[in-house]
Amino acid sequence: MSMFARTRGFLGVLLLVIASAAKSELLTPMMLAYTKPGADVATESKAVRDRLTTAGFRVLGEYAVDDNARVMVFTSDELLAAAASSDRGAYAAPLRVSVTRIGTELQVSYNDLEYFRHAYQLDRSLAGAMSRLANVLGAKEAFGAQGLTPAILGRYRYAFGMERFGDPYLLATYPNRERALAVLEANLSTGKGGVREVYRVDIPGRDATLIGVAIREEEGAEQYASDRFNLATVDVGDRRHTAYLPYEILVDGGRVEALHMRFRMALHFPDLSMMGENSFMQLRRSPAAVERALTAAAGG
Repeated sequence: MSMFARTRGFLGVLLLVIASAAKSELLTPMMLAYTKPGADVATESKAVRDRLTTAGFRVLGEYAVDDNARVMVFTSDELLAAAASSDRGAYAAPLRVSVTRIGTELQVSYNDLEYFRHAYQLDRSLAGAMSRLANVLGAKEAFGAQGLTPAILGRYRYAFGMERFGDPYLLATYPNRERALAVLEANLSTGKGGVREVYRVDIPGRDATLIGVAIREEEGAEQYASDRFNLATVDVGDRRHTAYLPYEILVDGGRVEALHMRFRMALHFPDLSMMGENSFMQLRRSPAAVERALTAAAGG
């Protein structure tokens, strides 16, 4: 074999290795745990909840989006440690697991923790928690995007001029976290802005609390702010992103914020079209409406 042939062969193998490595680090927002025939969302949700609590995850709350979709929110010592490792890292504390009925099939899915920890700019790996989830619930199919690298996720925005992780809604400011939480508790208990609490988790070692909320039109929210409207507009594929919900409000000291919808929605649906049917353009009124609802809840 000539030197040229050997060199060409070596380069071919090297390119295959590089391509394989690049593909292996691509991450997607959602993981389908399993599907099964069935129609009883509540019963399947209880089974999922029991399996995860037995595996050491703690239930934070549950959100019945409608009769066909339910989201359970969990955390664990590993997730809380990751959340406490960085400023604004609290967004990584919740694990969201959904049960969605599509026709005669139940889909059980969860948010990919490694995908979101990169998007939330955390250095601490959550691969161990993902492996545990795969063992407990399953990991049938990653979905929600063709795949993004950790480097892209760390500075992610959907398009030029749109918000990144560091560009949240500033909902309100208070002298301290205790005052902020008191106002939020009062407003959420009455559904101000159409917003109610789903869960609350304090971040250990940090002056921070993350509150998951439901935004519902029947509670008084504008249509364009409501969870059902926004999710139904874009979540039309074979695999459903129900675990996009619930939205989060972060109380960090006296500062109350939430991820901008143009960042948060795009992060969960990075491959959605900008224009056309079931596109981001159909949600053009929603970011401002969501901000108004959350600001009302925060007392801003």
